[in-house]
Amino acid sequence: MPLLFSAMGDGSWRVRKDAVAALLAAQPLKPETVEGIIDLLRSADNAGLRASAVELLERLGNRAVAPLCGHLNDPDHDLRKFVIDILGSIGSKSCLPLLVAALDDPDPNVRVAAAENLGKIGDPKAQPQLLKVLEGGDLWLKFTVLDSLGKIGAPVPLEVLTPLLSESLLRRAVYDCLGLLGEPACAPLLVKGLGEAVKNAREAAAVALMRLRLRLGGEESEELIDRPLGELRGSAQVAGLIASLDGNDPVVLDAVVKVIGIMGEERAVAGLLAVARQERHRAACLQAFRGVGDAALATLLERYPEAHAPERAFIAQVIGELGLVAAVELVGEGLEDDAPQLRSACALALAKLAPQGAARRIASLLGDASHEVAEAALEALRRLSSREPEELTRLCSDLSQSGRPERRRDAALLLASLSDCERLGLLAKDEDAGVRTAAVNSLSRCGQSQCVGSLVMALVDESPQVRVAAAQALGEVGGAETLEPLLLALNDADPWVQTAALKGLAALGDPRALPGVAALLGDARGPVLIAGLGTVAALGSGADLAPVEAALSDGDEEVVQAAIGILSGSGTGWLERHCEALLGHPHWGVRRCFARALAESLGAEALPRLEAALAQEADPLVRGEISGLLCRLG
Repeated sequence: MPLLFSAMGDGSWRVRKDAVAALLAAQPLKPETVEGIIDLLRSADNAGLRASAVELLERLGNRAVAPLCGHLNDPDHDLRKFVIDILGSIGSKSCLPLLVAALDDPDPNVRVAAAENLGKIGDPKAQPQLLKVLEGGDLWLKFTVLDSLGKIGAPVPLEVLTPLLSESLLRRAVYDCLGLLGEPACAPLLVKGLGEAVKNAREAAAVALMRLRLRLGGEESEELIDRPLGELRGSAQVAGLIASLDGNDPVVLDAVVKVIGIMGEERAVAGLLAVARQERHRAACLQAFRGVGDAALATLLERYPEAHAPERAFIAQVIGELGLVAAVELVGEGLEDDAPQLRSACALALAKLAPQGAARRIASLLGDASHEVAEAALEALRRLSSREPEELTRLCSDLSQSGRPERRRDAALLLASLSDCERLGLLAKDEDAGVRTAAVNSLSRCGQSQCVGSLVMALVDESPQVRVAAAQALGEVGGAETLEPLLLALNDADPWVQTAALKGLAALGDPRALPGVAALLGDARGPVLIAGLGTVAALGSGADLAPVEAALSDGDEEVVQAAIGILSGSGTGWLERHCEALLGHPHWGVRRCFARALAESLGAEALPRLEAALAQEADPLVRGEISGLLCRLG
């Protein structure tokens, strides 16, 4: 051990990591070894050694908790702080009383660490003691306590929080707690907080207000939050929120965007466009624009000519979503723009605006050089099917007679939105396999029993691609009449057709399919066998799962792992029967998979088996997995 301890402080981080890994692999560690690791925390002159000791103790988990707790009264205040930080990272609730006692530690850094790590552990039982700290104590400790109360998530009484708003340093943390409290009485305080001069306090109020709004819901949120926010529209108080649109914190940005949308603040249009450049915020910005409504149009039109293509695409999307028909010509012109992203957005926007003749204009993009644009045009035409069914029917008629297979494929895809099974049945006999596949897929989306005949015919198509699509479609359509065709498809020479049929039978859920599936499993291999095992599990139980248990002896490790996954949800009797064989399996992936199943199914009862497995395991990945399981269960 002295050599490993020395290596933990080596100048090379790789050596330090290897030393930590070696000690973890040597579990269970002797008590004196754990004490020696804790003693390394005193090494003030070697930061790398301390960091390695912290990492190792954290990864030891619950096994390190009792020895660590024995040092909470150590004379060295730095050691006490390290111990508290490690206990917080481990997250064991057993040390809660000792961490609560540390709130009265003579060292201020230790007190702050205790407050912080009580928040990490997140046990509401610590709340009463944390609240007492708010009655006195220094400002920084109060700030940390408020942060921890926020992480714990238990409501803090409003009468405790309100007086703390007089301290500017605490406001951000107070607003966080108000959001968690969730009481209607918090709403006026949070709305007022939107006008805070300090940026982080103002933004915390916005985040808390949106959290409260979600919790209240309905008429209460409309009365207490939405209406007061609407009254702030155009006021000087909004300027700070608009400035916060330049921030980087995704949680804050999301909340500020929502607040501005509820306000309907048109001065924020430019800022919302900037935030919408980040894809993760685009949906929230779009919703905010709905709040702004028609008032956004002037700024959108002003920004459009100078904007880059992605921003123009978003502007087109906003125009479509808001139904700003005054900009329909602008959107129409965008169909011919050089930027594929803009052409796509304009096609979808034009479908929303739905002016006369929109379908034909959008259809011109079906043959676009950009796949993205062609797909957007298809989607736009689907959306128009309820508004212009006659025009779309004529368009599909023209496309289905085209000499180009791609256009006939487009017709097959569009006819699904018209639920035209008759035309789709004809296209399912097209000379081109791609068209036939598209027609079969569309028949499944029609979801009508009259489609079954065409799908059954497609099961004998010369193209495996079409037969796969037909088997999948029959599974999606469902109904008693699809059982026999799917069972017949199990005899197909193509393994992917068999796999699709098996999945279709699983979705159908008819136990009458079990004999046919079981007959296939005798000769099945690879993906077909894995799909078959899943189908048996979906249709049967108890004795029906015998083929799944038999698959634990299969020579394909992927099949064995699939069988382990299925059996893990069906009791524990199989574990004992196969434990020795699977923990000694030649493939490391199977051993690791079974170790997980053992831990998940048996919990602490699996410890002896896992410890024995660790002692004989040579693979480092499997050893690491088992060590982690032992830490969690120990």
